Amino acid sequence: MPLKETAIRLSARALLSAERLIRPAPASSPESILILEYMLPLGCCVHLTPVYEAIKRANPSSTLTVATRGLGLALLRNHPFLDHLIETPDPLATTRSAASVLGAELARRSVRPSLILTGASDQRTRIAALALLAGPATRGGFTIHRALYHRPLAYDLQRSLIGNNLQLASLAGAPPTHIEPRVYFSPADLAAAESLVRIANPEDSPLVLFVTQNSGGQRTGWHTSRFAQVIRHTHEVLGCAVAYVGTSADRELIDQIRQAAGGIGASLAGRTSVTELAALLAISDAAVSLDTGTMHVGRAVGVPMVVIGPSWQRPIEWLPLGLPQVRILRGEDRDDIPPNYQLDEVHAGDVIVALEELLTLYPPCAASRAERAAAGTSTVDHL
Repeated sequence: MPLKETAIRLSARALLSAERLIRPAPASSPESILILEYMLPLGCCVHLTPVYEAIKRANPSSTLTVATRGLGLALLRNHPFLDHLIETPDPLATTRSAASVLGAELARRSVRPSLILTGASDQRTRIAALALLAGPATRGGFTIHRALYHRPLAYDLQRSLIGNNLQLASLAGAPPTHIEPRVYFSPADLAAAESLVRIANPEDSPLVLFVTQNSGGQRTGWHTSRFAQVIRHTHEVLGCAVAYVGTSADRELIDQIRQAAGGIGASLAGRTSVTELAALLAISDAAVSLDTGTMHVGRAVGVPMVVIGPSWQRPIEWLPLGLPQVRILRGEDRDDIPPNYQLDEVHAGDVIVALEELLTLYPPCAASRAERAAAGTSTVDHL
């Protein structure tokens, strides 16, 4: 074992031994839980949201606090199952500054966590150090330094990322039941989304959103010609309006696909915050998406979706398996990623058939859009 790792383990054991002497045994149902969330790919943030709901439903009187930053802060701003949302500097860059701000904010709110948790995506030494510095609480969850935690968890490759994260809820006394992720948005977010829909769909046709660009971290692109074929069919045969969503950085590539499809559809890239995007997905009738962050938001608001997924990634970890309103199209499992690979196994005709099936099973209607919008709207504002 490397000398540095041995020193960390010995120091951790000494610290835990000292803590056991001066602290009482933790309660079986902690009264105050702090969750640290600092790994911020959109999918990671979305896949931790079931934990908040599970904890609060199991113990409504508990105090649930999340410390985060950036995208995590924006995504959770309106989350109704949180009591406190705290912004800190990035502990991966400046752990002591993050701990100082976190401690001050906890004190200002008179919050004294009895249990501090980290999710499956936050297995970083500096995040574990922040948990250590945050106060005399039981530390639990996923970590690469198990000796630093009183109740460490092991990642189970036979479970989804959501399923693994929900083990955190069990540490807080919640039952081991599956809960779908949820992203909540404000009435103002919903109004902004409705305004964009009027721009993209002035004739009030059924609206299908297209997510044609990935987040850059994985090779999940699809052929422009295949997207163009699906877009033409969606508009010309199915009679749907088409809009494209993405970031400002996606605008040029989205416009290339739009032009390849004969100029069909309106690009809304870069025109939404993450919560406005959630509202926009909720009030659309369907989406066609690559396996990327926006797809996870679409899952979280319940919009019918066709997902074009990679064959080289284990589907159980990220993909929304078993949901009736989602059709997942991917090739057979493989370990390699060939040069210039663009999800070649999925053809335009496959997506068209899946989209037609979804629009038959979940016909576009104002009542369904309103139901999704109502389920996602929250008047809570933690900021």
